[in-house]
Order: sequence, then C-alpha cells, then structure tokens
Amino acid sequence: MEMHQVRYFLAVARTLNFTRAAEESNVTQPSLTRAIQKLEEEFGGLLFRRERALTHLTDLGRLMLPHLERAYDAAQAAKTLAKGVGKATVAPLSLGIATTLRGTHFDQSIAEVGESLPGFQLKISTGDGEHLMQDLLRGDLDILILAEPRNPHERLDVVELFRQIYAVVAPADHPLATMEGAALSDLADVTWIEGDADIIAEFREHCSRVEIEPDFRHSAGSGADVARMVVAGLGCAILTRDEKLPEGLSFVEISNLELARRVVLATVAGRKRPVAADALIRAIRARGWE
Repeated sequence: MEMHQVRYFLAVARTLNFTRAAEESNVTQPSLTRAIQKLEEEFGGLLFRRERALTHLTDLGRLMLPHLERAYDAAQAAKTLAKGVGKATVAPLSLGIATTLRGTHFDQSIAEVGESLPGFQLKISTGDGEHLMQDLLRGDLDILILAEPRNPHERLDVVELFRQIYAVVAPADHPLATMEGAALSDLADVTWIEGDADIIAEFREHCSRVEIEPDFRHSAGSGADVARMVVAGLGCAILTRDEKLPEGLSFVEISNLELARRVVLATVAGRKRPVAADALIRAIRARGWE
C-alpha cells in the first residue's frame, strides 16, 4: 500500500465522484482508478460501488475509511515534522483548551511535536469555551480544543475528536450514590453546582419537559473545582465520565437519558497556520479516539 493510493481513496470517499477526485488530486482519472484497484486487490474486495452517476463506499470501504484516514494523517504529520527540522529556529504555537476538558488527553500529541520540531514554543491558554472562541477569531490562538458549541461560528473549521459522556456526581453517602440509575424525578430536590454551561442548559431542557426546575446555587469554571465543591458538601454536579473524581465521590447515571457532547478541534477557516499548528493538528488527528 502506497500513500498516494491512500490519498486517492480519501479523495474519492470525500467527493464520491472519481472525476472530481482525480481533478482534486491533479492526476488523470485512469491513474486514480488504477491506484484504487491496486488497493482493492491488496484488501481483497471492492472499496467503492458505482451505480450510474452515483458512487458509494462498500461495507469494506466504510470499514477501512477511518483506518486509512489515520494512516494518511500520521504520514502527513511525519512529513510536516521532517520539513521543519533544521528550517525553523522558532516554531511558536498558541493552543487553547477549554477548562471543561482534561488537557491530559493531548499530552502524547504535544510531546510528539515537542520532540520532533526544533524551536517548538508552546503557549497554552485555558478558560471557558466562549472567551477562548473570541481569542481564536481575533488571532490570539492558533488552535482551540473544546466541547462543540451549540451554535458554532461560521468562520470555524471543526474536526470531531471524541464524545464526552456526562453523569451526575454525588458524595458517596448521598442517597443518589446508592442508585443504579437515577430518574429525573429523583433529582428534583437536589442542590446543584453548575459547571459546563452548555451541558447544564441541555440538562435544564430535559428537566423542564417533566416540569422540574433544578436548583443551581453554586458554580465553578473547571471540572476539578466543581468536584471540590461537591466534596465540600455544597451539592451535586454533572461532570464528564473521564473526570478524575476525588475520593468520596461517585458517578450516578441518569436513567433513559444520555448527556453527551462532541469534543472538537477548531481553527479559523482560510487562515494560514504556523508549522507547529499543522504538526499538532496532524498528530492529534492521527490518534485513535474511539
């Protein structure tokens, strides 16, 4: 399997049109078709099915798509890093990470860029997603990682990384902590600590449908601070399942309700990015997030 074959496959998968894919890839259609056929021979089955003017991915094609995307991103990341070696004495990068996320998700990718790109200078900014979004649009940030906004700005390019699942967090001695799953009616008399504003807004909407008005008395900007307030006995909270809870706290699922948000990597469409930004984007996308 050669990387140009993978690139042609991804172009056809994106456009679902062999002619347009060949034009985008700057090759003739017969050359692109032969490359796809060689991939199919290697994988032992058809990747695309053509029906008159329509082209569709086969089951094998859909199965191979995420793997080939990661392989291509990894190869491009390696090329980007290699080109930067010896060329840049300084490679700055301004990265924003919303406080509702655990920054450790991205440590491995950051380390890869730091080891491979001479002159790498990283500045990380944290805060709530809305303020960081304004920083990104103004040009103060090169990349922003956050839970997908409910109304994303039209100038943004966003790439989904993974989904965050949320659950109730309660002290281990709280009545909720003994439940296999709590119904919304079980939450009616709970005092709450507000964290992620968007997920709380979604939770309020679900509550309003069953005529429950949750009592949010306290708030904090980060998951760690929210958890600290739960430990202090100020109430319960809703946090991501990957939040590392202090001792004495428990996650409680909400029955028949999934609170979830997509975590995305956002950049400004059409804006030229520094080499370090491209390198980190490819390193992050090359990871398997499932």
